[in-house]
Amino acid sequence: MNKQPRSHKDRSFAYRARQFFSNLPKLKNQLLSSKKPGWQILGAIFNYWLPVFVAVLLILLFTPYKYTPIYLICDLVGFCWICATIRCLNKIFSLRHQEVRITISQIVLLLSFCIGIALMLYILDIKKDTIDYYVLAAVGAVSLLVFQNTLRSVVAFFYLRSNGLLRIGDWIEVPSHNINGMVRMITLTSVTIENWDTTSSTFPTYLLHAEHFRNNQKMLQGRTLGRRMLKTFTLDSGWIRTLDADDVRRLCAMPELDSNFCRSQFKPGMLNMEAFRLYIYHWLMTHPKVSQHPRLVVRWLEHTSEGLPLQLYVFLTDTGIMPFEWQESLIIEHFVKALSWFGLQLYQKPAGYDAINNNIHIMQQEADHVTHHVR
Repeated sequence: MNKQPRSHKDRSFAYRARQFFSNLPKLKNQLLSSKKPGWQILGAIFNYWLPVFVAVLLILLFTPYKYTPIYLICDLVGFCWICATIRCLNKIFSLRHQEVRITISQIVLLLSFCIGIALMLYILDIKKDTIDYYVLAAVGAVSLLVFQNTLRSVVAFFYLRSNGLLRIGDWIEVPSHNINGMVRMITLTSVTIENWDTTSSTFPTYLLHAEHFRNNQKMLQGRTLGRRMLKTFTLDSGWIRTLDADDVRRLCAMPELDSNFCRSQFKPGMLNMEAFRLYIYHWLMTHPKVSQHPRLVVRWLEHTSEGLPLQLYVFLTDTGIMPFEWQESLIIEHFVKALSWFGLQLYQKPAGYDAINNNIHIMQQEADHVTHHVR
């Protein structure tokens, strides 16, 4: 079938203009999705073309009249357009982890701000020792006081970026503000974190410069000796006793325990808490997911009114979030399971269930003594 020739209306300028503007969003998305920075910048420019078009039109119309307010408005519109463009580019650079381009875009934004201020002063043409001069100085002083945190954030941005302390995708923790998650966006004045509970936290950049924060990225990538596991278990002191010969033979005969280790370490007359500590240390030393460096410690802490705490200070080779939690859970489960082998129990505060089921044992003589003393 032969194509029908286009009408005069279809070939008109208005039709072509409508076609161009209707295809502009598609063209913009194609340019923004490009890997070349030049096309990305062009796509960001097309994203906010209307304010620039209005500003240029106002300049062309009012240039013969030297209308100062219009020039100031155009200066402000131009700076806002640059901010919006760089913000659009920063989102793309952040998604692609293009660290150098993020820093360059923020430098361009800072330079644009300085140039915009200089153009504003040039347009106003303020003379020295005039009322306008002193008013402008007062406004500048007040602005420095009001925006001091913003200036601190700008300084902190260049400090963190120049020293490689903060990058997109880093896992950071700010304990003082309960922030724990991945860095998703970095700007001159703010940092956006995606927390592990799927919420987002945005805070000033100077916060990371003024307060302590922890960067776990090297550990997460496996570039350290492991991820620390620090757990403390409180054992009930009432179950501590000495082992006799039958207990030692029973432990050495258990298939879960290494018989050679038991015969060399367990002796009649030693405390069951000592035997349990030696076993846990030996088991962790031979565990394939436990690193022996930088340190592996199984130690007793100071006795409390609740019992005797046993602390595990180990480093796991699985540093990922899910693998680490899985291995940590397996170690805790084995720890609780092994307690019964040595006749030990964890401490638990008495509850109503214990009183109903007679799980609280009180010596009769002690109860009579207390009753007599009260009387």
